[in-house]
Amino acid sequence: MPEWSWIEHLTVPILIFERDGLFRWNQAAGDAWPFLREGFSWDDFRSSLTSGWIVHLHPWPDGESFLVECHPDLTGPLAERLREMREAYEELELIFSEAFDEVFVTDGDGITLRVNRAAERLYGLRQEELIGRSVFDLEREGVFYPSVTGLALKLRRQVTVLQTTSDGKQLWATANPVFDQHGNIRIVISTAKEISDVIRPEVMRAETSVGGMDADEQPPNMVTRSPKMRHVFHIAKRVAGTDISCLLLGETGVGKSTLAQWIHRMSPRHRGPFVEVNCAALPESLLESELFGYESGAFTGALKSGKPGKVELAHEGTLFLDEIAEVPLHLQSKLLDFVERRVLTRIGGTRMHTVDARIIAATNRDLKQMVRDGLFRADLYYRLNGAEIEVPPLRERKEDIPELVQQLLRRIFDECPTMVKRVHPEVIRRLQAYTWPGNVRELEHVVRRLVILTDGDYILPSDLQDEWIDEETSGVTPCTSRGPLAQLAQLERNLYADAARHCRSTYEIAEALGVSQATVVRKLKKYGLSIKRPR
Repeated sequence: MPEWSWIEHLTVPILIFERDGLFRWNQAAGDAWPFLREGFSWDDFRSSLTSGWIVHLHPWPDGESFLVECHPDLTGPLAERLREMREAYEELELIFSEAFDEVFVTDGDGITLRVNRAAERLYGLRQEELIGRSVFDLEREGVFYPSVTGLALKLRRQVTVLQTTSDGKQLWATANPVFDQHGNIRIVISTAKEISDVIRPEVMRAETSVGGMDADEQPPNMVTRSPKMRHVFHIAKRVAGTDISCLLLGETGVGKSTLAQWIHRMSPRHRGPFVEVNCAALPESLLESELFGYESGAFTGALKSGKPGKVELAHEGTLFLDEIAEVPLHLQSKLLDFVERRVLTRIGGTRMHTVDARIIAATNRDLKQMVRDGLFRADLYYRLNGAEIEVPPLRERKEDIPELVQQLLRRIFDECPTMVKRVHPEVIRRLQAYTWPGNVRELEHVVRRLVILTDGDYILPSDLQDEWIDEETSGVTPCTSRGPLAQLAQLERNLYADAARHCRSTYEIAEALGVSQATVVRKLKKYGLSIKRPR
C-alpha cells in the first residue's frame, strides 16, 4: 500500500476504503463523522451521509481500494446569497431610477454611462439619447451649460455649479470624480436638482418661521433668533398698529432703517408712501429745502414750479428721519412745529400745507446726553420719543449670525446666480467670535467679499486669514476715545485697504464692496490707498 500520511495535510475529509471496509481517514473526516472506525463499511458510511455533502470517488488501480473525497455542498447557501444579491441589486436599481434628483454617470473621458429618469425630465431627452454621448458634445449642443462633469474632469476635484438647460431651467449640479489606484479618473458621478427645489423651500421655511414669528410678520432682511431681537420686534409690532411717533436707537449698521420699513409695512399706513431722509447725508444749506420744499423763486437755482419737500411726499404714509441727531438746532424748531401741528410752509412761501404722516426717527447717538448738552431740543426729543426701541448690536446677538450669513448668501445668489457658495462650520464659529463694530453692515461686506474673492465652492477658515477678524482679540473691544464716526471711518478704511490688496482694479473693488466705481476712486484717494495686486 502507498504511504497515505499526506492526507492529513488536506482540510477536506478524505477516507480510504479497501475490500474489508474503512482503512484510513484524516482528521477532517474524523471531525465530520466521529463515529468512524476501522472496518466501517462503505454502504454504512454512504447511508450516514446527509444532503450537505458532495462526494467524489477515486478508484485505486487494483480495483479493490478507492479514495473518497468529501466537500461541503455550498449550492444552497450560494443560491441564497445570489438571491439576496439580486434583490439588493434590484433595490439599488429602483432607487437609482426613481430618485427625484438627477444622477448622471460618465467614464473618465466624459462618455455617458448611465442616467436616471430625472435626467430625462430635466433635459427633455430619453436615456438612450444620452447614454454613449460625450458631455462635451451635449454642452456644445446646449443640452446643459456649463457641463459640471466636464469641469470636474478638467479640475480633477469635486465641482458645484449652476447649470442652465436648453429650456431655461436652472440646476444646482455637483460632480464628483472617482479615481482608480493609479490616480486616473475612473468615473464621474454628478447629481443635479432644479434651483427652485434647493433655494425656494429654504426661503419659504425662513419666511414661514423666523424666531417664532408668522410669515406675514417676518421682518425683511432681518433675523430674530435671539431673545433680544424677538423682544425688539414684539415691541415694534405693537407700535406699528398705532400712529405714535417712534424713536429707533442703535449703533451704525444694526438695521434701524430696515426696522422702520417693517413698522411701516405692518401699520395701517402700509398702502401709503415710505419716505426716508438721511439727515446726515445732506449739507446744512440743503437740508431745509429737502425736508420742507420751496416755492418758485425762493432762491437762485430754484425750479420755477417750486418743489415739494420729503415731508409733503410722505402724506398718508410714513416719514423716516434717519440720523435725526444731525439736524441743526435752527431747523429743529421748524421740525418741532411740524411734528406738533402737522402743517408746514415751504421756503419762500406763505401757504400752509397740511401733511398727515407718521414719523419714525433714528439715531446712533445719545439724544438724552445731547439734550443735556444743549445740542438737541428737549421738546422735539419728547415729541419724537413716543415709543423708544433700541436695536441691539450684532455682538449681543451672535446666535443670529448663522442665519444672517445664509440670508446674505441667498441675497447674493438672487443678484448673481453664478455665485453659489457653502460656508464651512468653522467659518461660522469664527464669525461668531468677532465683535463686529460695524454690525450687520460690516458682516454683509465681509460675506460679499468672501463670496467674490474666494476660490472653490466652499468658504473655508483659511479664507479668513486675510481678514481683520482675529479670534485672539475678538472677545475684547479695544479701549478708545474715538467717537462712533471716527471708528466707522477706520472701519471703512480697513475695508478699502483690504480690497485694494486683493483686487486688480477699481471695478473689481466696486463689485466686491457693492458700491459704484466712482465711490471707490474717491475713497482710495481719501485714504491714500492704491491697488497693490498686479494685473
